[in-house]
Amino acid sequence: MADSFDFIVVGGGTSGCVVARRLADSRSGPKVLLLEGGGPNNSPDLLLPAQRSTLVFTNPELNWGYKSIPQSQLNDREILCPRGRGLGGSSAVNFSCWLVGDKEDFNEWAELVDDPCWRWDGEVGVKKRFRKIENVHNELTDEQAKYISREALDEHSHEGNVDLSYPKIWGQLEAWSIDAGKEYGQSEFNGDINSGNAVGFGLGPSTYYKGARVTAATAYLSNPPPNLTILTNSVVSKVLFNDSKRAIGVSTLSGLTFHASKEVVLSAGAFDTPKVLLLSGIGASIELAQHSIPIVHELPGVGKNLKDHCYLPMTVLLNTTATLKKKSSDPTSDVGNQTPMAWLSSPAVKSSPEFHSLPQPTRDFLQKVPSYEMICTSLDLGTNLPRPDAETFMMIAAVMNPQSSGSITLGSSDPSMPMLIDLNYLSHPYDRRVAIEGIRAAMALSRVHTFVNISEEVLEGPKSESEEDIIEYCKEFVQPVYHFAGTCCMGREGDEMSVVDKEFRVRGTSGLRVADHSIAPLMVNNHTQSTCYLISIGFEYQKLDH
Repeated sequence: MADSFDFIVVGGGTSGCVVARRLADSRSGPKVLLLEGGGPNNSPDLLLPAQRSTLVFTNPELNWGYKSIPQSQLNDREILCPRGRGLGGSSAVNFSCWLVGDKEDFNEWAELVDDPCWRWDGEVGVKKRFRKIENVHNELTDEQAKYISREALDEHSHEGNVDLSYPKIWGQLEAWSIDAGKEYGQSEFNGDINSGNAVGFGLGPSTYYKGARVTAATAYLSNPPPNLTILTNSVVSKVLFNDSKRAIGVSTLSGLTFHASKEVVLSAGAFDTPKVLLLSGIGASIELAQHSIPIVHELPGVGKNLKDHCYLPMTVLLNTTATLKKKSSDPTSDVGNQTPMAWLSSPAVKSSPEFHSLPQPTRDFLQKVPSYEMICTSLDLGTNLPRPDAETFMMIAAVMNPQSSGSITLGSSDPSMPMLIDLNYLSHPYDRRVAIEGIRAAMALSRVHTFVNISEEVLEGPKSESEEDIIEYCKEFVQPVYHFAGTCCMGREGDEMSVVDKEFRVRGTSGLRVADHSIAPLMVNNHTQSTCYLISIGFEYQKLDH
């Protein structure tokens, strides 16, 4: 096959699939090469609802299997960091929730990068761009319409590539959780959690339709045009530059070289995009010198500012009179489970010393957005059960707007060796305060009448609501939400830690851009596959195809 193309896209994950297809569809029909390190991931069996919560953990061919370095602040735990491997990336193995976040997240993003295109409203705003992605199927039963607004769903798009739906059959937990949320009384029920106002208890749609998972590959690459070449099992080891710091191509781990006459776009994700940049000589000179990598351009922000939403689980045993299950003879009617969730603002957090020690601009932003997310799910993460027929549900408190930052660094100049991942969860006092108040809220929610009626005992949770017991519990049980972001941060001109500008261009180079979740300058209050899709349509494709 030919080794020369107009554009090369590195990474066939959630963002890369969309970037490659939209480039190929641009006006002159450029030759586009999409290189994915994993396999084609094209078996229909991998899209079944029954595997929604288990696929990433049970199929090693679909998971890069990364893990962190020992976390000293978390009892030296090495924490698993699964990433989707194969076409579709993490959209092919994630929990399939579609939550877009709060409008104030995007207004803040616009301010941080000095670009009004990231504001929620406006002619080219985020709200309109989401409408280009979404294809919301408003097929609610009358019972479901008690919890989700049909009118609000009709305001969303029904013409985008990504099918979004609610399952025909729900379990019991959905209604119990919404009823418990109303009883809890700290926030109103939210009939459209994707309206731009995320606050409240609600139910978001899933990226499933007609009994099958919708991935970035099924949504955008199911019928690729002839000018788009897709190569799987092709791990990119470095970007190639000429003497003018212009990206002219890439080389792969297997020794192949491909050339790009126009641009190279890195969409390898928040772990692998900075790794490729560092191996290519783009990063902090001190770090590159440690591995004898010749520097192409000094960019100290590469691999820094790693963010994630970490969470604390609490597992509750149902009593023998309650069951979560509803049966259906139609296997396409179920999507594993529907996940009730709430984004809540915490007065205790926002009046705390940890909050008031933050810089004023940070406080101003945090006053506008939720403090933590609470999730109720029947997802079983392996708790030992006291009897064979026992059923459990989990109450999860997730830290939003984390102030802690981790990093991605090289462990070796050998591209086949894993990078060093330092998650650095809960290292910032503010994050610890959010974790404390978030799990306290989950404990309080578990004690409302609705849940007391169905619960037998808490199988796994802090010993008490004291700060000391909660922090000890955090050290042992805090987990990733797998929303990794920020390692090639977008920023304003003059920000020495920003890696890309508002045009997605890697600073100090030409012909090289980044389009994946690594560019996010903040953690949106959402589940981040939606942000990855949003980023991938942020390109001005017609301008690129010059």
